[in-house]
Amino acid sequence: MANRKHSKIDSFPTSLKDEVEFMIQSDYTYQEIVEYIKQNGYDVSLTSVYRYANNLNTSLKQLKMVQENFKAINEELRRYPDMDTGEGIIRLLSHQILERVQNMESEDLKDVDVLKLMKEANALIRTAAYKSKVDISNKDIMEAGYEKVKVLVFDVMQKEEPELYAKVSEFLNKKVDVIKESAN
Repeated sequence: MANRKHSKIDSFPTSLKDEVEFMIQSDYTYQEIVEYIKQNGYDVSLTSVYRYANNLNTSLKQLKMVQENFKAINEELRRYPDMDTGEGIIRLLSHQILERVQNMESEDLKDVDVLKLMKEANALIRTAAYKSKVDISNKDIMEAGYEKVKVLVFDVMQKEEPELYAKVSEFLNKKVDVIKESAN
């Protein structure tokens, strides 16, 4: 989110600045806001208040959009608890892109830079592929780690406690099978 431009109002004491922002959001007229500021010992033009209000409203809209996207990602993650945040973000972006393209009028499509659209779609596909590759790599690392632990710990356990080894090995193999089945 882009930062708002610096304004004379930004240099006001926090309490006055907060009051001005409240007045902007409460639909006071710019003239009423200018008069309020003057009553509090500061001088500001109507144009400055107008620009500050526009920048504030833009920032608030951007913040609201970010919050809505975060909420959508969290809803996806709640629906699919095994999905990680990266995949949730990719799903949200894919959905938003497809929705916008579907809602475009034929006239809007004439103005679209097809090469740029293809590059952006390709970047999204590469991101999803990279994430998938990382997931596979992490899975391979986990399985290799499990095998390493199994070799180190279970070799000793098999020699010293063969019955315990058999039970633990059987239990873990069942769990690994369940994990593999749920992943597919």
